[in-house]
Amino acid sequence: MADEVEDQVEQALNLVVCTTEKNSNMKKELKQKILATVSTLRALFVKLKDSGDKKTSEINNLTK
Repeated sequence: MADEVEDQVEQALNLVVCTTEKNSNMKKELKQKILATVSTLRALFVKLKDSGDKKTSEINNLTK
């Protein structure tokens, strides 16, 4: 299930990037802000996943 959510988040972020890059009416500054925000969100999702994986590992070690 976690992998499915991860894939959905990645697809959503990719859609934002593609839409931003294809939009010719958008100002360059706005495009850069959107792309930077997507990059930040990706980094935060990685941290969340790593944190969750670490907690899962700790729980598994405690229950052995």
